Amino acid sequence: MKLCVFGGTGATGGHIINIAKSQGYDVVALARRPEVLKQSFPNIEVVQGDVFKPETIKAALVDSDAAISTIGPVGRSRQTDIFSVGVLNIANVMQDLGKRRLIVAVSLIGLDPQPDVPWHTKIFSRLILIPVLGYQYRDTEKMKEKILRLDNLDWTLAGLPMLTNDKPSGHFRSSIGRLHHPSRISRADLASYLVSIINEPATFKQWTEVSW
Repeated sequence: MKLCVFGGTGATGGHIINIAKSQGYDVVALARRPEVLKQSFPNIEVVQGDVFKPETIKAALVDSDAAISTIGPVGRSRQTDIFSVGVLNIANVMQDLGKRRLIVAVSLIGLDPQPDVPWHTKIFSRLILIPVLGYQYRDTEKMKEKILRLDNLDWTLAGLPMLTNDKPSGHFRSSIGRLHHPSRISRADLASYLVSIINEPATFKQWTEVSW
């Protein structure tokens, strides 16, 4: 089975590539700077491109069976359409190619404005995250509204809490729908979860949550 990774140059994307390769997947990744990925992962296929350029997405997906996206905004811009345009470009190209399985990692707050989280996390979100990163959450909501309408796609929106760079624990909680008191998870454990649900029909056309 061939997996296409979007966001492979990021910390979570790198873990996804390593885990997928260890489980026998062939991996192809789309990257604006393919030389970065080729240095770290010489045994994968890398396609130069951008999620804002559908023709390059097609080149990465044409021989793939499934896709995982961990893309997100970069830099200090207070505007983004990385989800509502970039991720939707991926989804639309997959539909055009007859590819069905797409997993998208998104912020839990962006996925559900009122998640079941500890009181201190809610305060932090209300006072810091939403004022500073609200533009990301609004863009995520636009993406969510559009992706729900795609009938020929087995999508999963995987809501994630605060990410850490801790070593993989091998243990995490996940739920279809709301997870009780999500708090944080390492990027390595998040990657394990995302790869683990590629062939899990219960997660098709669902939003899920994952946390330690």
